[in-house]
Order: sequence, then C-alpha cells, then structure tokens
Amino acid sequence: MKRVAGVLASIAVAGAILGNSVTAVLAATFSYPWFSGGLVNNYGLSAAEMQQNYDRVVRFSLFPWVDELQLDTLPMSASGSQHFVDAKQIFQIFVQTGLICLVIGLVVGIWLWRRHRSSGFLTAGGIITLATPVLIAIPLLVDFDRSFVVFHELFFSNDLWIFDPRTDPIINYLPEALFMRNAFAILALMIALSVIAIVWGRLAGRRARRQAEISAR
Repeated sequence: MKRVAGVLASIAVAGAILGNSVTAVLAATFSYPWFSGGLVNNYGLSAAEMQQNYDRVVRFSLFPWVDELQLDTLPMSASGSQHFVDAKQIFQIFVQTGLICLVIGLVVGIWLWRRHRSSGFLTAGGIITLATPVLIAIPLLVDFDRSFVVFHELFFSNDLWIFDPRTDPIINYLPEALFMRNAFAILALMIALSVIAIVWGRLAGRRARRQAEISAR
C-alpha cells in the first residue's frame, strides 16, 4: 500500500507542477507588455485596449465557465474563433490536470507523511518533472520557429492556427516572441518548483530519520 501510494503521489506532484506552471504563467497577464515585443499594432489600439484583448483571450482559455471569446476592438472570423475553442480544450487539460493532481498529491502525501513519515514522493516527483523542461528546452533553443510549427501540427487536427491577419488581426497582437517568452517562463517555473520539491523532500526525509534515531535510543 505504501509503495502504491508513493508512486501515485510522485506522479501527482509531477502533474501538479506541470499543470499549475502552465496555468500560473498564462494567468500572469501583467507580463504582456514585456513579453509581447514585436507585435504589429495594425488597428492602432491603445495599450489598455491591447491588454484588455489579451486578458480576454487568457480568461477564455483558462476558465471553463467562459464559453465565448468576444473582442470589442478587433474583428474575428469563424475559423479564428474555432481555433481559440480548440486551443481552450488543450489549455483545460493543463488547468484541470494541475488542480486534480494537486489535490491527489496533498491527500496522499499527507497520508504518507503522517502514517509512514515518508517524503520520498516529493523528491521523486521533482526529479520526474525536472527532466521535462530540460528535454523541451533543447528543441526550443535550437529552433523555436520549427518547434512552434511542430507543436501545432501535433496538437491540432486542422490548420486553423495559421491566422490571416486581414480577417483575424488578433494574431498581430500575439507575436511569436510572446509564445516563446511564455514557454521559457513556464519551463523556468517548472524547474524552480521541481527544485523546491526535491529539497523539501530531502529535508523532510532527514528530519524523519533524525526523529526515528532519537526515538530508538
């Protein structure tokens, strides 16, 4: 039972770090002015209007109860709207997986600690997750443009992600630099949380061993 719970908690920690890193970086919409270098303001929007549009895109993507994306200052075609719907489904996988894994990790992890003084699941989950940013960062650093295309070809069953700026000018306000910087911010947060989990797990393990030694005397 302990071994099964440990494996489950380790996977939950890894899933929580991955899913919530994606959610946290996307939810930090205040980063838009810094991350969106190179955008084309072809509609002459003010900074506030551009931020408002980005906020609406993010809210639509992250919140399951927001079922319509409406941009007051920019037109959008039917195909453009459909792509955002498709993208929302992918983002929801990260959002919901992150939350579910967080709950499972907390419940099972607390049980493991209270019942067995076991914290190895934190270290294992952190190590599992730490491998992901390293593997993903390599192709992004080598050729982000190609990686961006391959990602869309793998996760979308259509070519609606190839926006026409004439019918969907929102694409000019979501430049490649924005996606690249968000991607690296997600990877950086994953690395930070993974290191925290590993260190926390090891420190807790040492504390448990010291307490066991004291009790055995």
